[in-house]
Amino acid sequence: MPDKYESGTPNTVGLAGLRAGVDFLLSVGVQTVREREKQLMQLLIDGLKAIPEVTIHGSGDADKQVAVLSLSVAGMTSAELAMELDEEYDILCRPGLQCAPTAHRTMGTFPTGTVRLSPGYFTTEDAITATLDAIAAIAARAGKG
Repeated sequence: MPDKYESGTPNTVGLAGLRAGVDFLLSVGVQTVREREKQLMQLLIDGLKAIPEVTIHGSGDADKQVAVLSLSVAGMTSAELAMELDEEYDILCRPGLQCAPTAHRTMGTFPTGTVRLSPGYFTTEDAITATLDAIAAIAARAGKG
């Protein structure tokens, strides 16, 4: 119970992927992954702090957060920023309220929300630089409009 009442094929591909992920973490080490993500986050934070139109929502300290960063650009909704990042620069992000409207009310970002970036272990420094360049260009245009 309850598996005998479940229809369809078991998610064997998902289980294989989970195993591969666990094997990877065990071979590399969680601390190694954490240190890499902190390094990338600090690079992202430092770059975003240099763009006047950008507000970082959260601690702004890579040591005090996981590799997730929320930001907004003055004069733009999160949807507008995300669309430009996607369509003009092929940069994916998560705009909006991220299923947490109460948190956004508390942060003062309701109803438009924020743009969330999540660099990971395999993200390159070049990708962070490209993201910062894209956000700077978009923010500069937003500031003129």
